[in-house]
Amino acid sequence: MGHSGVHSVVVGGGIGGMSMALLLAAAGRRVTLLEACPKIGGFMQRFRRGGVPFDTGFHFTGGFENVLAQMLQVLGIDDMVKEAPFRSRIFFGESGRRLELPGGGVDALADYLASEFPEKRDAVYGYYKCEKAVVEHTPMFDLRDRDLAEKLMLNEYDLMTLDEFFDRLGVAGELRAALGSAAMCHGTPPCESSVTNHCRVSFGLGNHIARVERGGDAFIDGFRREAEKLGIEVRTGVRIAKCPEVVGRRECRRAVLSDGSELEFDDAFLAIHPKAILELLPPEAVNAFFRRRVGEMEDSCGFFTVSGVIDPAAEAVPELTSYLSTPDLNRILLPGGGTGTGMVIAEERDAAGKPVRTFTAFGSVWPEATARWSEKRDAAYFEYKERYAQKIYDEVYRVYPGLRGRIDWRATSSLLTCRDYAPPTGCAYGVRQKLGCSRIFGRLPVRNFYAIGQSALIPGMLGTMMASFLMFRQVAGEAAYWKLIEARLR
Repeated sequence: MGHSGVHSVVVGGGIGGMSMALLLAAAGRRVTLLEACPKIGGFMQRFRRGGVPFDTGFHFTGGFENVLAQMLQVLGIDDMVKEAPFRSRIFFGESGRRLELPGGGVDALADYLASEFPEKRDAVYGYYKCEKAVVEHTPMFDLRDRDLAEKLMLNEYDLMTLDEFFDRLGVAGELRAALGSAAMCHGTPPCESSVTNHCRVSFGLGNHIARVERGGDAFIDGFRREAEKLGIEVRTGVRIAKCPEVVGRRECRRAVLSDGSELEFDDAFLAIHPKAILELLPPEAVNAFFRRRVGEMEDSCGFFTVSGVIDPAAEAVPELTSYLSTPDLNRILLPGGGTGTGMVIAEERDAAGKPVRTFTAFGSVWPEATARWSEKRDAAYFEYKERYAQKIYDEVYRVYPGLRGRIDWRATSSLLTCRDYAPPTGCAYGVRQKLGCSRIFGRLPVRNFYAIGQSALIPGMLGTMMASFLMFRQVAGEAAYWKLIEARLR
């Protein structure tokens, strides 16, 4: 297809980079996508054991009833990405209590928790009133929203931690953990996360949690198809090694790649970790403030994951169970505390097309646990993996006693394994979105470079896609944005 003459390079082939590449190409630009790993997809990639597919980092999402469905239409992949039935539960390790969270939206969820914690009924409804207000004032939750500038302004919930809000509501213990449980899906503890950051994630999952048929493969296959239509050049196993010079108005239009080739471009969109961004930018373009800003960022947790196939005769339905070893989410989401483990039962098909049910459990871990094996994985590393896997197995069988002996465990992966999919650190949600710690999003010190990763609006897959749409709208301009929306959004 014809191009406008503008050449954009997108660095990072995860869901953010893939989304940005499709948007820029759909607007008529020539686009080159660079991915340092051998395959595109990042945490959207899946792996197979015995012909059965398993997830790496993407397990479930919210948003099918609103913005995700819209984004899929605009990207042209809504026919590839299909919702699969799913439900959600919470299991408290200390008390053994189970909460069977209802579907049907946040109003049904509020009614359920109010009935489970009747003495805090008003506090429950107060929390969900706040959650809906936050979402109503979040830009890009509806791609047709024209009040972008107004909604990007700070409000009181941007300046208050989730812990402070819970204290105001007077909630504690298991109710506090239930209302804050979505922190397990954005990786920032309540003592650090703003109310706004948490509510955006919590609303999407509480209002309509869902899995995707074929998981991340559906997105990757859809991207590949559309990229071929739009003439996007995809280069894997290659990265920008250096940007040799900054010229004119502090711009860089030429880069040397890791394979020795050179690439000329008009602008660059970086869907990579802030530390990787800092290493990529020419040193003369980066001042001490920017270096300190990146240096102060702290990563969210990573995952230790076990994956298996459930005996066909066992009773199991597609669902997420959040196992919380303690109701104190700060202990779980900060190093050295408790543990939180997500347990996902999914329906898949093996290589022969035969239906199977998989079990994936992913527990929160920190770099300190595997730092000694960062360069070399010796016998002690594999002993560590066996010990940690057994810990998760014990949690699984406590939640699902009927599955003891009925899961064929096929794979274990540590934070170091995650790093192979999401370099350079393998953290699950990028840097923690701490209150008072500004995010790396938008124009960078090199003026034609833009940061689009690290989920500027909402952590996770949904937020990463939204951030790409927001950046496209700002860089391409309102006219180009609305032309694409009106042409593609039904």
